[in-house]
Amino acid sequence: MQQQASTMPDHTADPAGERTAERPRGVTGAATLMRDTTGSVLLHGGATKLDWAGRVDQPDHVVDTTAMAGVLTHNPADMTASVRAGTTLNALQEHLASDGQWLALDPASGGHGATVGGLLAAGDSGPSRLRYGGLRDLVIGVTLVLADGTVARSGSHVIKNVAGYDLAKLVHGSLGSLALVAEVIVRLHPRPPVSTTLRAAADADQATAATLEVMASPLEPAAVEWVSASTGGTGPGELYLRLDGTPAAVQVSAGRLTGLLRGLGIEPEHLDGPSSEQAWADHADAVLGGSDETVVRVAGLPSAMAAQYHRAVETTRATGADITMVSSVALGMHTLRVRADDASDHAAALTSVRQHAEEAGASVLLRQRPAELDDLVDALGTPPSSVQLLRRVKAQLDPDGRLAPGRFRPWY
Repeated sequence: MQQQASTMPDHTADPAGERTAERPRGVTGAATLMRDTTGSVLLHGGATKLDWAGRVDQPDHVVDTTAMAGVLTHNPADMTASVRAGTTLNALQEHLASDGQWLALDPASGGHGATVGGLLAAGDSGPSRLRYGGLRDLVIGVTLVLADGTVARSGSHVIKNVAGYDLAKLVHGSLGSLALVAEVIVRLHPRPPVSTTLRAAADADQATAATLEVMASPLEPAAVEWVSASTGGTGPGELYLRLDGTPAAVQVSAGRLTGLLRGLGIEPEHLDGPSSEQAWADHADAVLGGSDETVVRVAGLPSAMAAQYHRAVETTRATGADITMVSSVALGMHTLRVRADDASDHAAALTSVRQHAEEAGASVLLRQRPAELDDLVDALGTPPSSVQLLRRVKAQLDPDGRLAPGRFRPWY
């Protein structure tokens, strides 16, 4: 059943600064707000990713989408749901659980108030992306509010509908610089009856080799992740592999996966129930950096993970920084957390990591850094080959440059 909401905005303190945040409660309120105002705008949901990419210039307006919350429709038989974009991921999962379903998304920020719209705008995902895809693959419809108050819609509740432009993919990863995400329609999955995690000590080379072997086999793990020891510490790191499905299927797959790993000299332990849940909670904590850390995401080839980690070790020795890597190995996506005593060491470590990644053809996204680092490094790095296309899209959707100015400067 659709939930009704007032279109009148609320006003609250803004976590991004000192300005009062406007809190529209629905599409109409958000459109009216954008149409009746001028000047720059910072959009945010749970405010979990305000530091990603470049710093946004001090905005004239701050729009908090968390009052645009609630499940609009849920069709268990069709396995679809539509939600207001300010709905937290945790609230949506709780709603869906009563029907044995879930939005197959498990980002580390999910437990910190991340919203569905914010996750789409940030392009954030989690370990389950290996099996289910990221949010861009799970969204089948979206409603956007453009900078001039225009409301744009694409997609529908029909999973295979291909009519119109795919606006969801357009704003995926745009970090609030193209449009306000107001409503989202998502495809759902059944909650797996059983989930088993295999955890094993493994160094970077072992984890890379094991992952390539697993992905070349008939086995289909739901997640493959590796968490290093800090480069300033000792120990090989830990490899996590999760299997979801029916009890019989998981049992058989776990046995075969154990045999494969043992053949590579890796001895796994089996974690079920609370112990498995705790292992993945610890993994999520490892992804999120402390307030004094620099956090960078590198996306490249799965086979390059070990080389990326060894470069991090070299960087540690050269700069005095301490680096921890959390890798979605099979996806080639690596999160590196840098700790150092001063900003110059942070800058040297970030520069080294970025240089090596770009030489290998990988992309780099700066997710967090101490404020004093801003004067020492370029937040974005080398522009992608698509930068001219990005500028044209920005000019088309936000010709006055109202939304998140500075987020992608100097790209656009």
